[in-house]
Amino acid sequence: MKIEGLFPEINEIKNVDLRSKVEHSLEKAIKQGGWNEQDLHRIPFTLLIPDLVNEDLSVKISIIEHIRVVTQMCIATYEKYDQLGLGDKLNRDELIAGGLLHDVGKFIEYERDENGCIIQTAEGKFIRHPAMGLELVYEFDLPLIVRQAIVFHSKEGDKISRLKEVEIIHRCDFLCFAPIKQIFEEN
Repeated sequence: MKIEGLFPEINEIKNVDLRSKVEHSLEKAIKQGGWNEQDLHRIPFTLLIPDLVNEDLSVKISIIEHIRVVTQMCIATYEKYDQLGLGDKLNRDELIAGGLLHDVGKFIEYERDENGCIIQTAEGKFIRHPAMGLELVYEFDLPLIVRQAIVFHSKEGDKISRLKEVEIIHRCDFLCFAPIKQIFEEN
């Protein structure tokens, strides 16, 4: 399974060492979760929107699509900051890496049940993907921005001071969640 094929945005990371660490993190998460490439497109990006899953267990928005869109939104946000003359105040590579890895823990927080439905693991109910993700990638010695993006992109980070790149990732993630949840609740 080629990570670059699943997440072409990885090629936007110019730092070869960081790009390699992101690739190995994603590979480890997918392997540890026991997913194959076809499975990855059948994992909903959240379990909080039941209508994302069709009767045939296909999904309307997969975890792969969500991670890619959040990362693309982070890149677009960086470009706008750069137009304002503030691009040099952000670490673009680490912003992209954080976008790609913010939900890495979901690959081990979720599992398929005996009926083929994607559910939260027993452990995931108590630890959740932000902490599981940070634990998962610990061996790769990722930069602080990327580690904070993994563990504090979600509600777990609401009581701390997020780094500016993580604030961007957090907001892009919620732009790719809250309005989608409202859209599905309206139907």
